[in-house]
Amino acid sequence: MSEKLTNVLGYLTLFAILGAIWVLFGEDPSREQGARGERTFAGLEERINEVASVEIKQGMQTATIVRKNDKWQMNERGGYAVELEKVRSMLRGAAFSVRREPKTTNTSRLVRLGLGSDAMHISLFDDTGGLIMNFDMGDRRAGPDGRSLTYVMQERDTRAWLVTNLSETKADPGWWLERPLLSLNPKRFSDVIIGGAWLTRKLGDQNFRLQGKRGHETAAAAWQLAEPARLVSEMGFADVRALANPLSEAISVVELSTYDGLSIKLSLYDFDGGVWAQLNAEFDIALQNEGTGGVLPAAPEDGASEAQAIANAARGWFFKLSDADAATLQQKRADFLAPAGE
Repeated sequence: MSEKLTNVLGYLTLFAILGAIWVLFGEDPSREQGARGERTFAGLEERINEVASVEIKQGMQTATIVRKNDKWQMNERGGYAVELEKVRSMLRGAAFSVRREPKTTNTSRLVRLGLGSDAMHISLFDDTGGLIMNFDMGDRRAGPDGRSLTYVMQERDTRAWLVTNLSETKADPGWWLERPLLSLNPKRFSDVIIGGAWLTRKLGDQNFRLQGKRGHETAAAAWQLAEPARLVSEMGFADVRALANPLSEAISVVELSTYDGLSIKLSLYDFDGGVWAQLNAEFDIALQNEGTGGVLPAAPEDGASEAQAIANAARGWFFKLSDADAATLQQKRADFLAPAGE
């Protein structure tokens, strides 16, 4: 056999092998597939600042995050603010994501990677509603170097990829909401009125006292008396709803005040399968003046502005409490007493 014929047969064999590989893995040579080490989403880095809305869908859940006046809001929650760092982390991760390993297009294997019908579908849009990019996001796991690894699939690809840098993302609107509702130093609280109980402490005291104890009564442990103030100081919530007026009578009211003049009122309502709180805050100069006999702990420079900011942020919103927080804020006077015999 001549050398020329041998070379021809060799090339034909090579082409046959390459063709078999394309068939086996479902590759479409007419599409741009990218390669290891390249950006996962080509061109996104240059357009990331154009993103004006993000839509995340998975199953029956949808979260639509929209940028308005340089702030990000959740459409499905009446425009309530979302946690800025979560949005930044998601967009930054997508912009700098890198392809690590090509994966299969086999349908059954895609399901195992979280890229079947239950995949998370993410779309980025500009301020005109034009689509910048979309992709399916599957399972995530930690890589050996500590960076996240995520399975993704794009329409322009014929196979899934394992990529780096994508942050945790969810289609649950509640997961994105800005928290906590309040962030106050618990040492500021002087009085709590809850469920018929009055918990108080003088300036300089560490522990609350149960006011009005009868002769045979003993107060519960110090940590139990301090729990309502501690909870409210870093008050979180499970969900939020835009609602101007309550739908029924309040089932409980909790009032708290600080040495420096801040008064907080929480009205609790039972509806939609949970306990929801309506919050209001006011500043009382008389309360602040009562504390001038000593050093006010962690007092703000402008108490009136602080109270106004809290009231403005909470106005028009109802906040769903976790079951544990709802139980704490619905305690009665008897709950702040030690059991008989202790």
